[in-house]
Amino acid sequence: MDTRTGASAPRVRVANSRLRVGGFTTAGDAITLTQCDATTCGATAVLAARLLLGLPLDDASSPSGTGAARPGRALRDSLAVRQRGLQRAMNRHARGPLGPLPWTRRLGSTPWAVAAELTRTLRRVRPGVGESTVTWVDDRGTGWGGVVAGLRTGLADGVPAILLTGGPLLGRAAAAGRAGRVLRAAVGVLIPRHYVLAVPWGVIGRADPGPGRVHLYEPSSGTVRALDLLAPRPALGNGPRELGGWPRVLAVIAPLLPLTERI
Repeated sequence: MDTRTGASAPRVRVANSRLRVGGFTTAGDAITLTQCDATTCGATAVLAARLLLGLPLDDASSPSGTGAARPGRALRDSLAVRQRGLQRAMNRHARGPLGPLPWTRRLGSTPWAVAAELTRTLRRVRPGVGESTVTWVDDRGTGWGGVVAGLRTGLADGVPAILLTGGPLLGRAAAAGRAGRVLRAAVGVLIPRHYVLAVPWGVIGRADPGPGRVHLYEPSSGTVRALDLLAPRPALGNGPRELGGWPRVLAVIAPLLPLTERI
C-alpha cells in the first residue's frame, strides 16, 4: 500500500522464470510483464522496478471495472498505457551531457532520461538514496570485475539497477584492403540497443546467485534469469538472452556505487 495515495500495488512474483503481475487468485488474472512495443524497453525496465519495490500504478493506468470479465487482458492494457506514459514523460525531460534535448519516441529513451526516472522511483521508497547516474563501462576491461562487484553491492542492499546493452552495427565486414578496414571500423562501433533490469535477489525471494552473477529482468520476453556477468561472451553476433540477445554491456545506470572501470 502506498500511504501517500492509498492505492495498492499489483502483486508481483517470479514464476517459471517470468515476471508475473496480477491478482494470483483466479486463472487468467496474472500476466507476464513485457514491453508493449520495440521502443519501450527502458520504460518497462523502470516500471518493473516500481512494481518490484511495491509502488502502485497511477490512476491513469490502473485496471478499470470494465475488464472484470477478462482481468488479465485489462491489466495488460493498463500496463501498456503506463509504459507509454513513462516513455513520453522521460522523452519530454530527456537530458544528457549537453543539457535538455527533445527525443523522438522512435528512438526509445536516452540513458540519462532512464537514470532520472530510476532516481525518482527509488526515492519514493528510499528518500536518501543517491542520484542514479549513467556509467559507461568496458565489459572486457580489467576493471569489469570491480564494476560487477559494485553492482552486486547495490543489489544486496535492495537497490535495482538498469544495464544498457548493445553491440556492433554489423557482425562482420568481408571487404579487404583500406576500404575494408574503414568499413570494419565503422560497423564495429558499439551501438546501444536495449535495457535490462538488474533485480535485487531479496526482492524476488531468491538467494544470492553467487560471485559475478546477477538476476536480470529482460523486458522483451518478460524473463528473470541469473547471468554470470564475468563469463566470457563473444564480441560479435548474438549475446545471451538475459541481455536481450546483445553481446555487450555498455553502461550501468544506478546510484553511485564503487564502479571502478569507467570510459
